[in-house]
Amino acid sequence: MNTQVSLTPSELMDKYAPPGMPGVAKYAQLRETLTSAIRGGHWKPGSQLPAERELARLTGFSLGTVQRALRELADQGLLVRTHGSGTYVAEGRAAIDEPMYLRFLGGVGEPAFLPLYPKVLARKRIAERGAWSEWLRGAGGEVVRITRRISVNGEFHLFNRFYFSAARFPGIATAPLSTLDGANLKQLLAGEVNVPVTSVRQRVSFVKFPEDAAAAAGVKPGTRGLLLESAAMGGREPLYFLESFIPPNERRLDVSAP
Repeated sequence: MNTQVSLTPSELMDKYAPPGMPGVAKYAQLRETLTSAIRGGHWKPGSQLPAERELARLTGFSLGTVQRALRELADQGLLVRTHGSGTYVAEGRAAIDEPMYLRFLGGVGEPAFLPLYPKVLARKRIAERGAWSEWLRGAGGEVVRITRRISVNGEFHLFNRFYFSAARFPGIATAPLSTLDGANLKQLLAGEVNVPVTSVRQRVSFVKFPEDAAAAAGVKPGTRGLLLESAAMGGREPLYFLESFIPPNERRLDVSAP
């Protein structure tokens, strides 16, 4: 579908711009405006957005601000940007199915738990040791780390490091990264060995974000936030170790096991 909707500047900003966002960066204001317009049905899945310069005219923001907002929405999976063709609303936006231990509570008129939209950043077999090493020592073989940026309802991002045994889960260790976007890695691991998650140990600490976590979460270097560590068992065997760096936000987090 290659449909563009004609708008005037006042129509777009008056209808979809969030009320009052003092101190919020311009690109973030525009990102939320475009998100609201897409969720409100102004641009349907598969439809094409106006060109970058036209969006700058419609919104009153600079071209650089428009480009950064579009880039972030593409990273979240809400938009698809095609060189030489344009920017389109994604046909399908995959949220994690039934998140188990990272559930942000919705408010009045919202879902009970806010949707989480993961983007896989990298996968690597690692030799370095950490808290995950002790937990996975009985799993055998190399440890694989998958890093992800997770958008929480399009409002903010958290950074995720997921550790598991390559020997025990060869399918996920070698699957194309594109197939893991939107996937619940916990469920994939449990499904590969046909063993459900039976118990999870968790601990929370208040930490200074490392450089990669700050960059992925879109916060300043040195920002302090929550580190949620989750270590899961399937029966008597360790399944995975998870680190989630959660930046300051206004949402309540439910870490109980459903």
